[in-house]
Amino acid sequence: MAKQSTDELVKVLKDWQGLEEQTIGLSEELMKKSQNSFVKVTSEMIKRDSEKHKAMLQFALDTLTKESVQLAPDDLIPLADILDKHLQAESKSMSLANSAVTQNHDMFTGYIINYLLSDEVKHHEMLTRLDQIKGKVYPYGTSKKERLGDYRND
Repeated sequence: MAKQSTDELVKVLKDWQGLEEQTIGLSEELMKKSQNSFVKVTSEMIKRDSEKHKAMLQFALDTLTKESVQLAPDDLIPLADILDKHLQAESKSMSLANSAVTQNHDMFTGYIINYLLSDEVKHHEMLTRLDQIKGKVYPYGTSKKERLGDYRND
C-alpha cells in the first residue's frame, strides 16, 4: 500500500477509534442517568461493542504502523477440529435465535433476540472466513466446504 494512502487510512482509523471512545462515554452516561432496565441493557450492549471496536481498530492500526500480521500453517491447521466444533455451536445458536424470533411476540424481547441473532450470524461468518484462510495458508489444508465435498464458488 502506498505510504500516502496508508497514512490516510491510519488517520481515518484513529478518528474512528476516537468516536468509539466517545460512544463508550455516552453509553456510560445513559446507564448512570436512566433507571429503565431496557435503556440500561441497550447502553451496555453498545458500550461493550464499542470497547471491542476500539480494540479491533487498535489491532488494525498496529498492523499498519508497527508489524504486519504473520500467519503460518502451524497457527491454524492444528485448530481444525476446534474450528469445526465452534462453527457447529454457532450454527446451533443461530438456529435457536431464529426459533426464538419466530416464537416471540414481545417488542423488547424481540429487540434483544434480533440483536443476538445478528451477533451469532457475524460470529459464524468470522469463523467461516478463518476456516477458509486456513485452507489458503497451507497448500495441503482444506476449508470446511472442501472437506465436506462442497466445491461451489462462493
